[in-house]
Parts: sequence; structure tokens; C-alpha cells
Amino acid sequence: MNLTHEKDMTTTRREFYRNLAVALRGQDYETRNDVTTIGSGEQNIKIAISPLPPRTLSPLMALERWQVKFDFHGYTDDEKSAFLAHFDKAFQRGGG
Repeated sequence: MNLTHEKDMTTTRREFYRNLAVALRGQDYETRNDVTTIGSGEQNIKIAISPLPPRTLSPLMALERWQVKFDFHGYTDDEKSAFLAHFDKAFQRGGG
């Protein structure tokens, strides 16, 4: 089964890849041209990022934004949901 999911993320490219390594929990992956492939064969995930216009908060402050597209191959809905929950937790920021 092929499943997709998209996110609009406010992060820098550098932060994205640093947090992605945390989200993948030591799994093997390969990144080429902003497409990361996790796994191989019948079960894999491709995560592609592409730049979006910045989120402008004021004339002096703009934040980088990225469209993140997930393509799940050979995953069930439950496996996809579990992966995305862990992904979101790895990218969660403290606030206050």
C-alpha cells in the first residue's frame, strides 16, 4: 500500500536534517537532492523537502518554511501513524 502525507514546516534546512536524524532512531537512510530514503525493497519511506515562501512575522523577521512530503511504500495506516507521531515528537520544540 502506498500512502502519502504532507506538512508545512517552519524550520531551517539544517535544523530539519539534524532533527530528522533523531526521528529516525539510528535507522539507515540516504539523502540526495533533498530526498531522504529510509529502508529499501518493499517497505520504504521517501521524505522530500522543498522551500516555501518565508513566514513573515514583521518587516524585520521572516522564518524559513519547507514543504515536507512523505511517501510510504509497504506501510499500513497504523505504521504510518506511528512513524509520524515519532517524527512530530522529534521535531517538537519547547515553548513558554
